[in-house]
Amino acid sequence: MKKRNLLLSLIMGLTAVLSISIPETGSAAGASGIASYGANYLVKDDGSLWVWGDTKSVPTQVHGVTDVQASFPLWNGALVVTTDGSVSKWETNARTFALDVTPVTEMKNLTDLISMNYRRVAVTGEGMVYTAVPTPEGTYTTPFSPVTGIDNVAAVSGYYENNKQAHWQRFLFLKGDGTVWTSFDELTTFTQIQNLHNIVKLEQNYALSQDGSVWTWPIQDSYVPESLSDPALVTAAPMPGLTDIHALYNNGRTRLAVDGRSRLWFWGSTVTGYSDGTTYADQPLPVVFSGISKVTDAYIVEHAIVALTSDGKVYTSSTETAKMSPDTPFTLLTSDVQSMKGGGRHIIMQKKDGTLWGWGVNKNAELGYGTYEFNYNTPVPMQKPISVTLNGESIAFTNGVITRSGQNFIPLRSLFSKMGATIGYSMDKIATITGTAADKSPLSIVINTVSGNTTVNGKNIVLATPPFVANGTVYLPLRFISEQLGATVEWLPQEGRIAISLK
Repeated sequence: MKKRNLLLSLIMGLTAVLSISIPETGSAAGASGIASYGANYLVKDDGSLWVWGDTKSVPTQVHGVTDVQASFPLWNGALVVTTDGSVSKWETNARTFALDVTPVTEMKNLTDLISMNYRRVAVTGEGMVYTAVPTPEGTYTTPFSPVTGIDNVAAVSGYYENNKQAHWQRFLFLKGDGTVWTSFDELTTFTQIQNLHNIVKLEQNYALSQDGSVWTWPIQDSYVPESLSDPALVTAAPMPGLTDIHALYNNGRTRLAVDGRSRLWFWGSTVTGYSDGTTYADQPLPVVFSGISKVTDAYIVEHAIVALTSDGKVYTSSTETAKMSPDTPFTLLTSDVQSMKGGGRHIIMQKKDGTLWGWGVNKNAELGYGTYEFNYNTPVPMQKPISVTLNGESIAFTNGVITRSGQNFIPLRSLFSKMGATIGYSMDKIATITGTAADKSPLSIVINTVSGNTTVNGKNIVLATPPFVANGTVYLPLRFISEQLGATVEWLPQEGRIAISLK
């Protein structure tokens, strides 16, 4: 494998790993109706799962799973764990963009997951390891099957290695007794890393010990000859200068650590240039930043460090420099934040009032803001997850409700056909809704989705907020059209639900 492709695969694998989130609880979360969240999902207090990104520009409910406790992302979906330990998989249908849910009956109580080159390695609460491998076509994976030769596993990590003859995936397993085991031959054999003990966290080729020391070993790379040795031999050594470390972060190039005095440490690569002209400068010795203190959490987001402090402030500093120094400046990004989750190129923050905000790259709707603007330099509020029921039945959408100027909009074909209307959309971007009005007379609504010009039975109507198109999907005003079709629309803020009644 060429180095460029190897790095791309590494980045893809890291995205899957770093997006995993531990549920957050607290009064603000409860007040907002959000029980937990990650970089690309949230779970409401009622156990419903909502996701965003790619074709979902705002939080969109995943129907078919309830009582959700945890979510572990895949390339085009996620594995979901419910309160009874059952596991399901959701993925976006490539043709309809609907969220398809299928049960994963091969295992229960999923607690950790890593995906690399379509091979998935899962860990359960019983310490068992399962794997799913690519099909002969190389694009999908087989059902999960148990892995023999390893047990009592608490967490899994991994990365890619290569020499001049071959490349391989190295998996690392943290056992419940604090030992670390490795496999580089497609999970056929497992070898203990002898000098790692009492390890509490793995971050690829870095391990955090219970005593606060950080241990590391080289990643084999044919472009770095001095790193090459027998793949079966992994020798870890303590990182100099790092003691009393409580938290460790690694995105493959850049590393951060938080010590017992809530100080933030850095080592690894900085970056200069853009696109194919980027240059990475390695900074192997850790430095502690003097310009920030009281750090409780931190992430590497694209080419930036984002840090949360105990007083609820979030600061950022760029790694687009030749070298990070102890006096590197940090800029205040926002305040009143109680927690945050990193997604590789973006970050999701929960403020003390329970609302979620996003910052960073948004080219694939990573921020759940309802747009596909490439990047946001200031935090933006995520759209609230809003469910819709028709006569008590929950309605599934290909993309969630988008709120603009206080009005709610839904995808063209998601609801109104269920209310007895016929939906049409022409090449000149004219939407038509024909059905029966509240007085039982024929109804025809014609909307120009470009200009917003609207007629009802031929009479011009001025909409307070015109319809719009997002990612190729037409969005129409929910209340206006529902009431024209004779429905009663009620907003239930405590439930985050729009209840539509139609006789």
